[in-house]
Amino acid sequence: MQIGSSVDTSAMARVQEGMRVVDAAGEDLGKVEYLQMGDPEAVTTEGHEHRPVDLVGRVMERALPEESEPDVPDPLRTELQRTGYLKIGGHGIGGRARYVSSEHVSAVSSETVRLSVRKDDLARED
Repeated sequence: MQIGSSVDTSAMARVQEGMRVVDAAGEDLGKVEYLQMGDPEAVTTEGHEHRPVDLVGRVMERALPEESEPDVPDPLRTELQRTGYLKIGGHGIGGRARYVSSEHVSAVSSETVRLSVRKDDLARED
């Protein structure tokens, strides 16, 4: 009998917004801007869509409905919503954010999230 999911979500559960993120090579990628838990056993992504809670976010969502999270094309968007993901803020002016599936969160310390992939393997914001 199999109980629960085969995906270990314990590392993802310890991630918080504002934590530093480093890739598998130890390169600093920025900070966690947003995180969304997923459900790997879900058949659809219903209920896993990002919904802003602040007034500005809600206004922007109505004004630009196509600009929702994660800001990547399908089928990657659907996969990230299903598995859960982190949005890592971009460096500098014009820096595009990166997205990482919760499956690639390998370790979480008190202030740092370590990934199992390199930065070049991460999806970038459209």
